[in-house]
Amino acid sequence: MSGSMKSAPSTAEIVVEILELLDAHTDREHGVSAVWISKQLGVTEKTVRGHLHTLAAIEPFGRKVGKLERKDLINAQSIDPKTGWYIEPIFDTAQMRLLADGAALSRSDGEYLRDLIAKVYAFAGRSGQLDGLGTLLTPPHYNREFLSNVEQLNDAIAHERQIHFHYCTYDVNGELIPRIDAAGKPKEYTADPYNLRYKNEKYYLICHLQPYDDLSYLHVERIRNLRVEEADHSIQRTFDSFTDNAGNPIDITAFMSERPYPIDGEAIPIRLRVDGGLEPVFDWFNDAKVTQIEENVYDVTIKAPQWATVFWALQYTNSGVHITVLEPESLRSELLRAGHTLLNRYGTTER
Repeated sequence: MSGSMKSAPSTAEIVVEILELLDAHTDREHGVSAVWISKQLGVTEKTVRGHLHTLAAIEPFGRKVGKLERKDLINAQSIDPKTGWYIEPIFDTAQMRLLADGAALSRSDGEYLRDLIAKVYAFAGRSGQLDGLGTLLTPPHYNREFLSNVEQLNDAIAHERQIHFHYCTYDVNGELIPRIDAAGKPKEYTADPYNLRYKNEKYYLICHLQPYDDLSYLHVERIRNLRVEEADHSIQRTFDSFTDNAGNPIDITAFMSERPYPIDGEAIPIRLRVDGGLEPVFDWFNDAKVTQIEENVYDVTIKAPQWATVFWALQYTNSGVHITVLEPESLRSELLRAGHTLLNRYGTTER
């Protein structure tokens, strides 16, 4: 027998190749036949069917392997559903799009995003064969330290390590430049990091910025020259040391949802009269309490910091929805003051 003759594939090799074919060519609405698989691998249909039934029984890596029949595809959403064997994708189409679209909105490096989204698509099986994200460009004035900062901050949060950094503002060309201290040098900041949150297309670091007493919310993309302490548990204050006005521990998810913009201040009950539609309310406040007064008129109660609500209400001043703050009186006064300021600034033709 010639030593150059290729040996037959082992059982393990066949099983791996079957999984690779299923992973690349199938999803919950598209199957392939055992005959097709056998032709791709150059083995008998009987061998393939035996391995498929074994895979269906053991669910490799927690993923279902099964056979799609016509009855399973009656409500299929795709235009070309196919019966046959399939493996459940790690991400279905909706999950994949949420992850990919979320990444695309993160204002990160374009090349990095393309690589990241390609990996997301690879986990989506045949579902990953979608288009529509368009060209991913690196944003102008992009902070090249952003991705490294996210990784370092995540590690600092996990190990309770204090951080030091420069925090930037923008020059007239939109380029990031460090804030300057009294001596004219880049100002050094020190903080205890607690959480990273994405809101309003910005990535925020929630932290205790020394020497202040309250929580701070910093744009991660404006952080430069980040340095993380080597020692674990080197932070000055733990997040648990911050409480609300009632002395209760802060629920970070609820804390952020109460703030249309990440801004300090106590979240207080605010009563509104909304005329025209509830989109501006529920787009920003998931827990709003609404009572309908008459057609398209609602009494609404939200919970939010006063200044955040000022900014939120002003953006809807000229919209088709009329929002009137009823309570508290202090918030009404701030909006009135803002109105007078705008009138004084724009009520004259002088420039």
